[in-house]
Amino acid sequence: MESIFKRYFKGDRVIWLIIVLLSVVSLLAVYSSTGSLAYRYQGGNTAYYFIKQFSFLGAGLAVIFLVHLIPYKVYSPLAPLLLYIAIPLLLVTLLFGTNINQAARWLEIPGLGVTIQTSDFAKLALVLYVARLLSLRQNDIKDLKKTFIPIVIPIAIVCLLILPANFSTAVMLGLVSWIMLFIGRVSLRYLIGFSGLGVLLIGLFVFIALQTNSINRIQTWKNRIENFSSGESGENYQAQQSKIAIATGGVVGKGPGNSTQRNMLPHPYSDFIYA
Repeated sequence: MESIFKRYFKGDRVIWLIIVLLSVVSLLAVYSSTGSLAYRYQGGNTAYYFIKQFSFLGAGLAVIFLVHLIPYKVYSPLAPLLLYIAIPLLLVTLLFGTNINQAARWLEIPGLGVTIQTSDFAKLALVLYVARLLSLRQNDIKDLKKTFIPIVIPIAIVCLLILPANFSTAVMLGLVSWIMLFIGRVSLRYLIGFSGLGVLLIGLFVFIALQTNSINRIQTWKNRIENFSSGESGENYQAQQSKIAIATGGVVGKGPGNSTQRNMLPHPYSDFIYA
């Protein structure tokens, strides 16, 4: 068994173990949280979403296995191409994407009825692109025009395109990029200036959106901040029900498939799947 693993599964064993464990947990979580959804849309077939998740996992694990066999140097030349694809996809999603919960984060694949979140593709493309340029420009890593600006402009474009529909993802991706630049020995002076510019742009975006009421998600962000600061949760039904679920579940929970509060949660299978 060990020889088979060494032959076909390269890399860190701990990472492989984490992948398998998270996959198993995701199957249990999806099965446990989609009961009410199955009765609403699938005629009570509770296995439907379990099988769907299992098929996605199988396809994902197959992709992981095939991709990890390819030498990492092969991916470097693909980074600019992936970024050139990701930016138009983000723009199309922002303008014409499927709107769910006041956020246009998804594109529907014609004929398949499957939606994809283009920001996930953009994350991969941007990280590859930043890593590539940091590697290629090490001899000029302190140069503003040769290195810093060519790296920072794509970061700013991608994050700004994600920001209107998914604030947290945009900030997280910007932070990851900042850390990569710091580890890549980019001048700290440039990074501090970039951080200040980022905060200024986000503040300007939020201010304009609040004044014009042009971004649907702005009202959601505003309500969350107001509810949190005032300590009121009367309007946040989803959060209330999730707290009840966690409180009644205790330390070990009620077990897979035994959740009761999932029937009260509007979206127990997405953001509130933990509850």
